[in-house]
Amino acid sequence: MEAAIRQSLRDLVLPGTTLLALDLLEYVQVDETKAFLVFRLPDSFATVDKAWENTIQQACEQVCTLPVMITFNRHKADQPKVTSGITGVRHVIAVASGKGGVGKSSICLNLALALQDFGLNVGVLDADIYGPSLPTMTGVFEKPEATQQKKIIPHHKFGLKLMSMGFMVPKDAAVIWRGLMVQSAIGQMLMDVLWDHDGTPLDVLLIDLPPGTGDAQLTIAQKSNLFGAVIVATSQELALIDARRAIKMFEKVNIPILGMVENMSHFQCPGCGLDSHIFPKNGASAESTKQNLPLLGQLPIDIAFRESADSGEPFFIKYPSHPVAKIFTKISTQLHEKLLKGTAHG
Repeated sequence: MEAAIRQSLRDLVLPGTTLLALDLLEYVQVDETKAFLVFRLPDSFATVDKAWENTIQQACEQVCTLPVMITFNRHKADQPKVTSGITGVRHVIAVASGKGGVGKSSICLNLALALQDFGLNVGVLDADIYGPSLPTMTGVFEKPEATQQKKIIPHHKFGLKLMSMGFMVPKDAAVIWRGLMVQSAIGQMLMDVLWDHDGTPLDVLLIDLPPGTGDAQLTIAQKSNLFGAVIVATSQELALIDARRAIKMFEKVNIPILGMVENMSHFQCPGCGLDSHIFPKNGASAESTKQNLPLLGQLPIDIAFRESADSGEPFFIKYPSHPVAKIFTKISTQLHEKLLKGTAHG
């Protein structure tokens, strides 16, 4: 099927150039549920003509029996990204792990709170359709209000604007959806939420990505211009395997990696004060070096941090002077510097 897709692009010329769609095709992924295509536009093109995009879509659909998703890279990875493509949001940062159970959601929320200390307006989008964590971590379970135009008003708590599928369904309900419904729901949470409903746009939206490298991740890459991604991993090889997959996915769709965060790096005994390395020592740190990525910080296993995730009162709010809170400040400082420079590099 990939060969047929490539063949269908051979005669489609980018208006105003002699370039064929096939010349601009960077990446094709065809699996059991969809075909996903990434195109790179020439540096002189800030946007793509919608009619030409529709022509490409239709050409692919003629030879492909699966749903076709298309995204265009409208920038170089080393150029400033000044708009997110989402109304009311200046920059979008994805927080990803590729694997569940490594503490990514807790880290995402507390990083958002730490970024507020720089005077930024920050939002959090929990993009996990099947297992949303944001309601429990914030103590918010009510369905958000909507306007007459059916636009969603995000919840506002701890100074953050919040959105999650967990706000839309009953607390203990199981969401049993196929891929296309997931794509639609994520698209709605990105594009139909009034992130600037109070007249104040977000400086940065952190998106807590679900595990894996599938529909949710590709939909977000397609619909938003991500400033970059933060990879969260423990030092266990099983976690690092999936972290590598997440890194490769972001590389494929031309999204810069801002750095890695090593979670559960060690446990400090409250009695004797000695550090115990439950997972291999510095495994994620070594992986960041291997991947040529900055190590943004190393977070220990901490009982208070775990308890806060279950209590609805975020750790960074409850324990602002705790040593772990200072690590979040360190990580957020590095992210803030990149945002100020307008580039994910350096």
